Amino acid sequence: MSFDIGFMLRSVPILAEGLTTTLALALPAILLAAAWGVPIVVALMSKRRLLRAMAQAYVEVVRNTPVLVQMFFIFFGSGVLGFPLSGFVAGLIALVLQNGAYAAEIYRAGIQAVSHRQAEAGLALGLMPFAAFRIVVLPQALRKVIPPLSNQGVLIIKDTSLVATISVAELTFQARLLADRTAAVFEIFFALALFYIALTMFFSLVMRLAEVRLRIRQ
Repeated sequence: MSFDIGFMLRSVPILAEGLTTTLALALPAILLAAAWGVPIVVALMSKRRLLRAMAQAYVEVVRNTPVLVQMFFIFFGSGVLGFPLSGFVAGLIALVLQNGAYAAEIYRAGIQAVSHRQAEAGLALGLMPFAAFRIVVLPQALRKVIPPLSNQGVLIIKDTSLVATISVAELTFQARLLADRTAAVFEIFFALALFYIALTMFFSLVMRLAEVRLRIRQ
């Protein structure tokens, strides 16, 4: 069976119909997961034992269960509880909850990678603890966390394909529909792979530019 490049090219506009949904899911998931990681890392590094234990339990639960299982749990569980969520919203919540936990661990690693002496030097100069953290520790930690956050963003973009299982018409969903109608599975999923490669490479480039700009400004 030969590879029909002409059919692959003709499938691109149809697959592109799901691109808008993929982007509409991936972008807020990346931003919200990054934001959700902030209160989680604050709880993880809290001196309050109960708060720290709750945050650690949350991180362990969401990191040790597949995001697909979490999507099903939220999607079907919301219906059981009487307020059914759309597949898009359920998928978004699952992506944010899981990747927010990873973001929190990334933040914690970045903060802990900055020497305690840096903060102590800020305190010695008369800065208050929060000011020392914001002015001295945080800028150094940000430089360290951008690369792993970029990797996490790439994972989110790829994991958006899982929402096809709960009937969200994104890229993978459109590819499955087209494959069912034409049986040209190889050509269609080869084109689909190119879409995801382009998306992840563009995102990685943007994050790399942000990292370079941050280093220049500091």
